[in-house]
Amino acid sequence: MGGSTDSLRNRERPNALSGRVGPRPLGLHLATAAITWTASTVPGALLLAVQHGTDPATQIAAMAHAAKARFDLLLAGVHAYHAHPYRRTVVEPPAIWRSAGISILDYGLLGNADAPPVLVIPSLINRHYVMDLREEQSLLRFLAEAGLRPFLVVWADAGAGANDVTIDDIVVSKLDAALSIVTLHARRPPVVMGYCLGGLLALALAARWPGQVAGLVCLATPWDFHAGDPGEGATARLGLATMEPILQAFGCLPVDWVQTLFYAIDPFAVIDKFLRFAETAHEAPEAATFVALEDWVNDGIVMPAAIARTLLGEWYGQNLPGRGLWEVGGQLVQPQELDLPSLIIVPTSDRIVPPDSARALAEALPCGEAFEVANGHIGMVASRRAPEQVWRPLADWLLAVGKG
Repeated sequence: MGGSTDSLRNRERPNALSGRVGPRPLGLHLATAAITWTASTVPGALLLAVQHGTDPATQIAAMAHAAKARFDLLLAGVHAYHAHPYRRTVVEPPAIWRSAGISILDYGLLGNADAPPVLVIPSLINRHYVMDLREEQSLLRFLAEAGLRPFLVVWADAGAGANDVTIDDIVVSKLDAALSIVTLHARRPPVVMGYCLGGLLALALAARWPGQVAGLVCLATPWDFHAGDPGEGATARLGLATMEPILQAFGCLPVDWVQTLFYAIDPFAVIDKFLRFAETAHEAPEAATFVALEDWVNDGIVMPAAIARTLLGEWYGQNLPGRGLWEVGGQLVQPQELDLPSLIIVPTSDRIVPPDSARALAEALPCGEAFEVANGHIGMVASRRAPEQVWRPLADWLLAVGKG
């Protein structure tokens, strides 16, 4: 099993030398567009023919031509993405600590090593570098320049034997140690900050060691997984049942299957953005921004089976966090008992984490402050508007807590 799983992981990882593989899963996106546009041609043409009194055959031919033109535009967008010259060349700071499955980068080396520390925990689904996408598009470099000392957690690819890694293992065996290392280097407790599912890990870590954490920040972090959608649990349980044979066969959820979860939220989201990209000038600055983000989106992390079951079954399926039943290390994670300065940033255009799900965490924290921004899940950390909308207010809050 270990050999087959490692081979799977190698196939899943994009290779900049052999060309891009996204948008992942490419076949699913192309099939969705082709089937949808083809299937709508005849009934749509007949309806228009009746409404306008035109010849049905002529109307069908016109709509078929339009559908083909649109599909060709989609392919042009995908080809333009694959051919774009951008490659990430950011030089990251060296790791100050490594252990099985985790390392820590010290962005304080780019600024003031005596600045207030922030331990940054990315999501478990995508890689860390959305926080440091490009030198001119980097939340962590912005925070360092603002007078803070960010430490970034980097999740390693799960190797052979890591299929049974659990959320408990992540928090108790890895993040507990990371907190100690950061405190040692910074010589004071850090604020713990998590993005998306990393916010749940940050919350669990802060709940375990409240006296060793200066504050808590959660960016686009779900808490009440059923907020605004009572059918979410049944959908998640069905999704887990569908994917269970994959988990049993490989001991993990491959990257393309992880990306399929995002596809299920909005099947046409990727199609629409590649149609727009096809009409973007190749040399335009926004083209490089699009490619940089798309490279990150498609450079996913294989998810160990135990974590996939927790995500789909216990969190989205049973809503254990929102119901107050989520345990880490044998203890309930209860935000209402966490008396720490806490900032919950809620992007109001988030399609991945519904705003009501994130607001529920702010409401549960005694010192929780909700800060809402008119941005999306990824845009809040990497868009052109992010520095003004999110990064500067975040830096100001962190500095105030650090000086307090």
